[in-house]
Amino acid sequence: MQDNNLRRIAIITDAHALLEPTQAALEDIRRKGITEIYSLGDNIGVGPNPSEVLDLLEEYGVISIAGNSEEYTTLGTDPFSSYFNHLKNKSQLWTLSKLNEHQKGIISLYPHSIEILVGGKKIALCHFANDVRFDYMENSTWAYQNKVMYGSGYQQFLYTNSEKQLQDIKTIVDTYGADSSMMRGYLSALDDPLFKGKRVNFFDAVIQGHVHWKIYEHSDSTDFYSIRAVGMAYNKDPIDTASYVILKEKENGFDLEEVLVQFDREKMEYSILNSDSPDHTIYKFVELGRKL
Repeated sequence: MQDNNLRRIAIITDAHALLEPTQAALEDIRRKGITEIYSLGDNIGVGPNPSEVLDLLEEYGVISIAGNSEEYTTLGTDPFSSYFNHLKNKSQLWTLSKLNEHQKGIISLYPHSIEILVGGKKIALCHFANDVRFDYMENSTWAYQNKVMYGSGYQQFLYTNSEKQLQDIKTIVDTYGADSSMMRGYLSALDDPLFKGKRVNFFDAVIQGHVHWKIYEHSDSTDFYSIRAVGMAYNKDPIDTASYVILKEKENGFDLEEVLVQFDREKMEYSILNSDSPDHTIYKFVELGRKL
């Protein structure tokens, strides 16, 4: 029997402007009577329905965290020029053209991380435990995935808010100058650091997105949960299933349950392939699930 005094929290991530799986997940959350809902970011970017997804999240009262796709909107693309190519620039301009001023204003208010207390456990919610405003090379998601193969992926998160990171940021800003548009991410991180300046081992658990795949790791102090993107189906799950998690409070701790819900995949694929977006690489992302 559900104790009504214990919280149930739904978490989605990396919608990437895919309307159909996002809507299916949110409808399932509503049917379960869950009203506390978080998105870990990348609500927009690459997919065909950025405006519709943002409207949907607002309708369901979802509290969103800034992902790198939101940072492209608030900080501009200059800070990310090391991996932005011509197609990514065109895609970002297209996304911006689909957003109204109200939506852009909401995105500008997204926090970079959120701390919650569930079952007496300190939990950090973020897009990624390395700061996506600037730390996207040595400690990127690709680096994390490679390190996980050797059983030590979470160790790269110890860089976040370390003395070395702070010194690195100051050195880079001093080198290029605070007036450089390339420095906006670094300056934003100095002004409002991830986790309000706390180290990851302060938390009992960190729940993040960005990786797109489900990866659970555990250190001596902290559990790290990378939850998969809402539109990603893989590992022999039905290909037309959206994914989200429910954080279930217990008297001393919590359980994390992954939920799969069916959605209209053909309609999503049609929306992608018939969009006037200049970039359809999101189709490769959702098709990847068919091969795993």
